[in-house]
Amino acid sequence: MSSREEELKKQRSGHRERVRKRFLEESLDGFKDYEALELLLFYAVPRQDTKVIAKRLIEQYGSLHAVFHASPESLMNEARLTEPTAVLISMIPQLARKIEERQVQESAVIRSTLDAGREVCALFRNRQEESVRILCLNAAGKVVRRARIAEGDVNAVHFPIRKLVEEALACKAVSVILTHNHPGGTMSPSQEDLAATESAKKALDTVGIRLLDHLIVADDNYCSLREEGYL
Repeated sequence: MSSREEELKKQRSGHRERVRKRFLEESLDGFKDYEALELLLFYAVPRQDTKVIAKRLIEQYGSLHAVFHASPESLMNEARLTEPTAVLISMIPQLARKIEERQVQESAVIRSTLDAGREVCALFRNRQEESVRILCLNAAGKVVRRARIAEGDVNAVHFPIRKLVEEALACKAVSVILTHNHPGGTMSPSQEDLAATESAKKALDTVGIRLLDHLIVADDNYCSLREEGYL
């Protein structure tokens, strides 16, 4: 190793230590987006300037959010990252979702629309595909089952009413909250959403289970069809 290479190695080592120390002292609150990504990359890219890589990735994908939601294949093929680095980046939002879902599951009692909204927002956070789910509640309002009813693309998804009823009966639910996400960002219910809500309500009524609400999630917000007067 040349003296120049040795000097660059020392500089990188000192810089990384300063960034880690800064994180320990103030968390990520004061970090710019590229600095947070740079810190993460320390643990996958040992011998390169991760600041340069972090800035390149954010510029290439347009935002920090887009970097973390790029597929491993894109990160490897288009961004020229190694497989371990691509896996680490792709894993972060999925790991965060698992952690939040577990926190919700451990204390999920639905007493209000706000409680339900928090629950369903956690279910759909960082998900790019549209899907339909239900929360099955017992008489005390405790969530006894979270069931995935259907998966679709970002444009459309079907509501299989029969499966919804079967899932609710299987856990002896007293009531159900229907929910699905709109990855496009709008919370407004479509005519299809309203029709599916009515079909779900009628089907559940026939087996003595109450449809409490239908929540539509977009990003970290939600629309309650009950509060909007549709239920």
